[in-house]
Amino acid sequence: MNTISKTIRLFLDSIGRRSEYEFYLKKFQADRSPCFALVVPDSGSVKDSGDLISFDLHFLLRLELCPLVVLCGEDAEANANIMAGHGAIQRLNSGSLNDSDEALATCFKECVREVKIPILVLPEMSLKDVVPTLAPRFSTRLHLLRASGMLHDDKGEFLFYLYLRKNFTQQLSSDDQHIASTASLWLEQEPQLHISVSSPLYVLQEMFTVKGRGSVIRPGSDITHTTEIQSVNRERLIDLIENSFGKNLSNPACLDNACDVFVEKNYRGAVVLEEHPSGKYLSKFAVGTQARGEGVAQELWDLACEPQEKLFWRSRSNNPINHWYERHASGHHMEGDWTVFWRGVSSEDLPSIIKVAVNRPADFEENILKKESIKG
Repeated sequence: MNTISKTIRLFLDSIGRRSEYEFYLKKFQADRSPCFALVVPDSGSVKDSGDLISFDLHFLLRLELCPLVVLCGEDAEANANIMAGHGAIQRLNSGSLNDSDEALATCFKECVREVKIPILVLPEMSLKDVVPTLAPRFSTRLHLLRASGMLHDDKGEFLFYLYLRKNFTQQLSSDDQHIASTASLWLEQEPQLHISVSSPLYVLQEMFTVKGRGSVIRPGSDITHTTEIQSVNRERLIDLIENSFGKNLSNPACLDNACDVFVEKNYRGAVVLEEHPSGKYLSKFAVGTQARGEGVAQELWDLACEPQEKLFWRSRSNNPINHWYERHASGHHMEGDWTVFWRGVSSEDLPSIIKVAVNRPADFEENILKKESIKG
């Protein structure tokens, strides 16, 4: 590892857990879009934090991830000048929209090589109209940077996810409802667009950590619930689970014990529950590798797990996702290779559910590792 890569590693370590940022870095670098992401800072962000934005974007370039900064409206020229004062940039204009995909790809590669931030300056256009012209052609990732940071609900609390299938006007602050309305129009045209709203202070944490430090706006997943495992496409469910856990199921017949199955329409995520006298057992919580970071896990949790009066589950004690489980559990216990989590389980039932969880046979063939697991 050379000096630059060591410096990069140390900086990434300061952002979040290594397992998280390595996963996202591999995912982003594997993307074949012309640029890594569209980054749209508002005027307040540029004026107050232009130096920090420039630093972070130059860091992305050193990771061979090319962000395209988009500046629109009457302040576009002034904001471009401010950004130019904080580091090397490659200025683009509306004529670049007519370039061929090959020419654009070459331009962005040169920006990476020369460590210059490409900035598209469009004073004659509004952001509402610009995004549909850039996504998905340039990228399917859109990061909106605001001096005010994340979205807030009507009580002033942060919103990490906003699902537009729900009635968002009932939970958003009045100041943020226009963003949701505009995002809804963008997502109608491009449902796979990843929209994030964050402060420029935390843009890298938003990009490279599971929890993030921003608000993700999504259409919302179409999740079905059944109490009959026979009504689920078993082959697709098994494929999802094995893809998610990175291992082959040792005994696929274990799915026959399911009492509730929640499945995303395109089998990008699923929850499998089993009945137990002390509460429901969370047998499988699977999210496909391509769906991670899109909020599918939280949607599944909110729909399938949160409403359960009593719930318990286990995870390998070295599983990097355990910190997420801890936030959603009322208690946990470590024993051997396992950590057992629970919600709503009475104290007198804890020895029983811990024994059941710890003594369950392994669900997967340990000697076959396909991809990074989510839950063991």
